[in-house]
Amino acid sequence: MILSTASGDYPIPAEVARQLPNVPALPDPTAPDARLQIEDFRHWMDASSEHAIDYERLRRWHLVQEELAAQAKAENRPFVVSDDGLE
Repeated sequence: MILSTASGDYPIPAEVARQLPNVPALPDPTAPDARLQIEDFRHWMDASSEHAIDYERLRRWHLVQEELAAQAKAENRPFVVSDDGLE
């Protein structure tokens, strides 16, 4: 798995990937089937309160990783994806 950030693309270590919530990809508004993708995603979100929690956990994790990657790039040091932000 790869984490894409504004600072670059980084491999997600297996031990981190195993902890990530299982969330479907966000709909692509430019796709020919965008309406169907959006509807499917909404159905998934509405199917369980756990889905909304998992989505928020993954979103928060991604924001934290984005910030950490930007800090590492600004300090000219390597960045390694971690589980920071998943708690």
